[in-house]
Amino acid sequence: MNTSIALTVSDVHQRFTRGEHNIDVLHAVSLSAAVGESLALVGPSGSGKSTLLHLLGTLEKPTAGQIAIGGQDPNTLSEPELARFRNEQIGFIFQSHHLLPQYSALDNTLVPSLAFPQESRAGRARDLLTAVGLAQRLEHRPAELSGGECQRVAVARALINRPGLLLCDEPTGSLDRQTATTVADLLFTLHRSEDTVLVIATHDPELAERCDRRFALREGTCVEV
Repeated sequence: MNTSIALTVSDVHQRFTRGEHNIDVLHAVSLSAAVGESLALVGPSGSGKSTLLHLLGTLEKPTAGQIAIGGQDPNTLSEPELARFRNEQIGFIFQSHHLLPQYSALDNTLVPSLAFPQESRAGRARDLLTAVGLAQRLEHRPAELSGGECQRVAVARALINRPGLLLCDEPTGSLDRQTATTVADLLFTLHRSEDTVLVIATHDPELAERCDRRFALREGTCVEV
């Protein structure tokens, strides 16, 4: 494993205002991850796991504190620069696959690369789909695939641009146990081969145990366990 630090979260706070009320969702959260490391975020619903993932994914900005990805603070970028940074550096996998129903598995995998029309990534998309066991399903649309197969397409899609950070929000939560294990095996295999930082928010203790480190969130605080 490369020991260089690829992700740093320093004293991050997140507060939302609802009318006259302030809701403190995260309090002084700090963590870091090296290149190739996997982290699990665990805790009850409402503990701040998804909020932290949104901050790591640059979908929200923290109220206070700093986040650095590959040495870059994305929250200092302009909106166009941030959109490009997010597309190039971060891959997302959610509980629902969010595939476009009108497109094939191959085309869905290629969607994040459409911002780079000068760079054809069709070959990489085929390689990734082959790696997740879908070499014979490239032209199938989501309705023609099982739930597990759709989630495997989502894994391939998240990796198409070779992101340094891979964020997963309950990536196996909607799958049966056997299919969930298969998808998790593929996720960890590809994470290691691609040398990404992998961050998984999950309620599944077996999935959390597979990560290199685990962080428990409760009432907005975060501690390594």
